[in-house]
Amino acid sequence: MTYAPLRLEDYDISPTHGFLPSEPPLRRLPDPYYAPWEDIMDRFNQYLLAHHIRRLVRKMPVLSTDKLSTQAEYRRAFSILSFMGHAHVWGRNGTVSEPASEFLPASIAVPWVAVAEFLQLNPVVCCAAVCHWNWQILDDTAEDLMDIDNLGTIHTFSGSLDESWFYLVTTAIEAKCARGLNAILDATAAVERDDMSQVTCALHQIAYALGEANTILERMYERCDPYVFYWKIREFLAGWENMEEAGLPYGVLYEGVDDTDTFSLDNWNSLFRRFRKYAGGSAAQTPLLQALDIALGIKHFPTGERGPQSSVAEARIKLRAQGVPEPPTVNSYLVQMRDYMPGGHRRFLEDLAATCRVREYVLLECSDSLLHMGTASDPRVLLRQAYNGCVDLIKTFRDKHIMIVSRYIIAPAKNGPMSPQRVAVPESSKLMPPAAYMQAKAKQTLRLQSGGRMGGDSLSADPTMYPQTNIAATLKSSEQPVSKCPMQNMLAANTRPKSVSLQAVSEAQDVGRLARKLEDGAVARGTGGTDAMQFLKQVRNETAQTRI
Repeated sequence: MTYAPLRLEDYDISPTHGFLPSEPPLRRLPDPYYAPWEDIMDRFNQYLLAHHIRRLVRKMPVLSTDKLSTQAEYRRAFSILSFMGHAHVWGRNGTVSEPASEFLPASIAVPWVAVAEFLQLNPVVCCAAVCHWNWQILDDTAEDLMDIDNLGTIHTFSGSLDESWFYLVTTAIEAKCARGLNAILDATAAVERDDMSQVTCALHQIAYALGEANTILERMYERCDPYVFYWKIREFLAGWENMEEAGLPYGVLYEGVDDTDTFSLDNWNSLFRRFRKYAGGSAAQTPLLQALDIALGIKHFPTGERGPQSSVAEARIKLRAQGVPEPPTVNSYLVQMRDYMPGGHRRFLEDLAATCRVREYVLLECSDSLLHMGTASDPRVLLRQAYNGCVDLIKTFRDKHIMIVSRYIIAPAKNGPMSPQRVAVPESSKLMPPAAYMQAKAKQTLRLQSGGRMGGDSLSADPTMYPQTNIAATLKSSEQPVSKCPMQNMLAANTRPKSVSLQAVSEAQDVGRLARKLEDGAVARGTGGTDAMQFLKQVRNETAQTRI
């Protein structure tokens, strides 16, 4: 097979921004035809907080995608349709008993599928929708425009700083690792020329990019609180595959797509075939890490299975006897995640796997005896050290990722929602006339019984989104009978303990939720639907085993 150098631009990859667009994403679609979408996004967080999203989405017209003309416009459309789509599926309508929606209205489903087909990825929230196409530059005069402290998000589900920071860490890593992508192509070309010094130089450039990625990843803890992420953000990023426990056993029906408007209710098998199952947003969907794995020859096998392990010496014998092998079998989940990447990025990974032979080159050039006989200035020693340095940095990155998952998913899931801090105001009755005090106390009691937040909110708290704020279920489950007289209820409430446990509340509300307290031994699934820790630990261990 004749070697043909790869060009990043041929795969819609930026030499300066990597898998991010070269220019900041659009903040609004220019054609007023799409005002129904943009009007919702203008007050998206407010609508979601007020439980209006499902009603507004159902009222929206089904817009055509024919008026989208540029790649940037298609990306903007995909991103906002992703936010609205997941808000409709996972955003409750203010009713405690209302489950996740298995039905996506045509106003979202039809254009979302059309835009996804144009961009060649699945119609569901993915890394590209919230990280690659959802950033803006804050200061156009900054020395480093893509520094994480000079970036902001365009949209979030929660409106929180924590969610913005969670996305921006990935965005900044992608930008900083553009250097690494260029170096991968340099290393691939240098192997073809048998230019050992250039291969070593390119590996040093990859290591530099990985060092920056590790530094940025460590900053996750600065402005993203684990409690906020797990209980208030994470569910919106989930998809509808392997989500039986979260209330979507069959997936989601996309109205107006796959003949969903023609099926017969008498034929349930026909109905079930029309449900779509997609994984949610996952770090595995970034092409960056998969490109680095391919470049360094890091093999990943199906989760729970151990691939054929051979020593470095055995690998050299096979290479000399059989020549360069075919691209290795990779973890099926990682291959599946490529369907959540834009088409150009997916093709880049496929073509890179067919041409990059950096690991094979290092194996053939560097013998084990170099560890004992080679000098520090030996080019082969330097090559081997540079290669192993890159592998070590990827392993370190995955160690940090596992720590983040432990802190942001495993720990909150085991601890459960925190109890609300009930602040007692002593001697309140002495600060106002008795009649006014009794009236205010009665109103507060009624508000608590209806599930409202303390503090006079006009909207009742959604206890499924914010379980730590709801104490209505605790009041209702009290052993003391509830009188029809508000004043008697108030007097009875004064005799209850001031410290209210949320155990009964959280257990009742955990049903059908991705964010819930997990019992001992229960599997913590990622938003992609996998056993998160098993997958990440296996990928980390396979990385460590790649050292030469």
